[in-house]
Amino acid sequence: MKYDKKLTNRLKRVEGQIRGLIKMMEEDQSCRDVVTQMSAVRNAVDKTMGLVVSENLQQ
Repeated sequence: MKYDKKLTNRLKRVEGQIRGLIKMMEEDQSCRDVVTQMSAVRNAVDKTMGLVVSENLQQ
């Protein structure tokens, strides 16, 4: 399957979010802030996964 550039760009943004999350943890940020960021990462991955499945079904 050939993946759309938009999908890989989404994952690159997620990668940046995860790097930020690691930095937050290294800087001992509050649990609430870390969990909020984790939730954002999970939502971004879930949405990207849905788009991948959707594109696959269309092909």
